[in-house]
Amino acid sequence: MPFPPTVLLTFVLTMLLLYAASLVAPDMIRGPLLLCAALMIIVVAFTSVELTLYLLIFSTLLSPELSVGGGAVGQVGTTESRGVTFRLDDILLTLICLTWLFRMAVYKELGSVRETPINQPVTWYWLSTFFATLIGFYSGNVGGYGFFFVLKYLEYFLLFYMVMNHLHDHETIKRFLMVMLFTCFVASLAGISQIPSGGRVSAPFEGVDGEPNTFGGYLMLMFSVVLGMFLYTPKGKRRTMLIALMGFILIPFAFTESRSSYLSFVIAMGLFILFSEKKRILIVGALVGLSLAPIVLPQNVINRVMYTFNQAEQAGQMSVGVVKIDTSTSERLKSWENVLTKSFPRNPFLGVGVTGGGFLDAQYPRVLLETGIIGLILFLWLLRRIWVLLRRCYAEIEDQDLKGVALGATCGFGGLLVHAIGANTFIIVRIMEPFMILIGLLFAALLVEEQKKFRDEQDQLEDDEGLQSQTTT
Repeated sequence: MPFPPTVLLTFVLTMLLLYAASLVAPDMIRGPLLLCAALMIIVVAFTSVELTLYLLIFSTLLSPELSVGGGAVGQVGTTESRGVTFRLDDILLTLICLTWLFRMAVYKELGSVRETPINQPVTWYWLSTFFATLIGFYSGNVGGYGFFFVLKYLEYFLLFYMVMNHLHDHETIKRFLMVMLFTCFVASLAGISQIPSGGRVSAPFEGVDGEPNTFGGYLMLMFSVVLGMFLYTPKGKRRTMLIALMGFILIPFAFTESRSSYLSFVIAMGLFILFSEKKRILIVGALVGLSLAPIVLPQNVINRVMYTFNQAEQAGQMSVGVVKIDTSTSERLKSWENVLTKSFPRNPFLGVGVTGGGFLDAQYPRVLLETGIIGLILFLWLLRRIWVLLRRCYAEIEDQDLKGVALGATCGFGGLLVHAIGANTFIIVRIMEPFMILIGLLFAALLVEEQKKFRDEQDQLEDDEGLQSQTTT
């Protein structure tokens, strides 16, 4: 049964009060307060997976974080030197996963976990990260922090299975989608509130520095989902609300000043035109957007894009022909070059282990460095399976709302593949958790429709057999 809003609101307010109390309480009682909050989560997770998943969706973008460790001697410039960042949703997800597994054991539901097209690549890729990190640990390349990252990868996949295995009807799936859209709306408002400060916009609760590139990737993905829903929603009040939400998303997206996100947005819109059945409205919208861009885009956004090619001459710039590239982009290109020519040849098969190499703000060379050619092949296999799954969802889902979501997720995933060239897209919590929830919802919707078709075919077969029996009689 859907939970009344008052139940969810009461639970959220209680959790916030406990968290606020833990911040101002003496050290002596801070631990018991947090333990009380954890026990609340465990009790609710054991009794209702749906309610806890709602809270988890809220926490993906709206949870505080705490960095622990880092700064070790001799680890300058490595992932490990940055320490481990714990967030509320990390703790929440860990508690939910453990409780979910215990719940399945108690209720004998372990055999009910559904088969998916990504089961094999998920298993093999995660095992490659684990063994690469284990080898790196014993060889001295990886410290204890590496296993926290490997555990986080496992949590992403468990989140997908939890969502997909819990949902069995379109109404529940749509409720989860509404919670995701509401979370995106709140995060967008938080981003808009940062604009007057003059800095780059990042997600809420990311500290002083923030990660605008991360927030840009998330906003691009959610904009794609909303646009897909818009294309398959008939005219009316709901369509107007989707247009308004796209506007709220675009404002903080522009002020992230993330060039990787801008490029991924262009790719996603190109995929919309390629795959969508409603190409005319997309082409007209793209032409209008291009014509208005020089007028409506803030000057700092334009400067950020042009900065790639017109930065004043500095040491460390690379040249492509006669064009000099800014130092930030040059550093990324050099990191690719260093991995391919220096680090990878020394550990070609299983790499140096997760967090065992220098910090890389690029997904593909990082996978190659940390897990070697074996891990990279398995990672690309996983990405391909996800792409095929999303394309299948778009082709086979008949519910118009969910079909639009499938189109948006497919195009958004294409954008993320490009975003990963200049960011650790498929490692970052604020992107991966919403993305895994999204594909879990879509695969659940696909299974619901397949089961419905099967039941309809069985009913039709029984009707035909009954009619044939009457005719024979």
